[in-house]
Amino acid sequence: MVRRFLLVGVVAAALVVAGPAAGATVIQGGHYSGTETSSFDDCGFTLDVVSTFYGDAHLRVDQTGEAFLVKDTFHYRDVLTNPDTGQWFVIRGHGLFHDIKATQVEGTVYEFVAVEAGQPFVLEDAAGNVIVRDRGVIRHTYLFDTLGDSQPGGVFLEETQTVVHGPHPGFAPDFPFCEIAAELTGVTG
Repeated sequence: MVRRFLLVGVVAAALVVAGPAAGATVIQGGHYSGTETSSFDDCGFTLDVVSTFYGDAHLRVDQTGEAFLVKDTFHYRDVLTNPDTGQWFVIRGHGLFHDIKATQVEGTVYEFVAVEAGQPFVLEDAAGNVIVRDRGVIRHTYLFDTLGDSQPGGVFLEETQTVVHGPHPGFAPDFPFCEIAAELTGVTG
């Protein structure tokens, strides 16, 4: 749940602004920043979220003109508040998400290899005490259909491999996000 929230934010931010590797040309890049608000109730109670973020992203295209690769150095801070209790906690992070290569598999389908490095997920209580911290490197290999239109975007098909180096408790499928959120925001019973 939390990892999904993080990766969606990172990739969306990177594509809004859309380091060159061999055989790739930077076509767009620059600084981005912003603030967003949202709410969700996936845990059975509402959490209001105020997110602030900034970073630098670059979009480059490979020599085929079909595979677009992102390099995003990001920072974010989310304050999650239970509107019923007024209690809150913070999720923050910083790191680098970098598509390092794309290899054509067949037709318009490419295999991408990406690296996510840094501290992409740190959960703190309202007093600033760290409850959970992810750090290290995650290497993602995934299949992506570029649709053959020579434009950024396409269809994510599947992640074929994920290799995790360093402690990443927030990445675990059994990470107890809802239990931690309930405890930190005064949800009882």
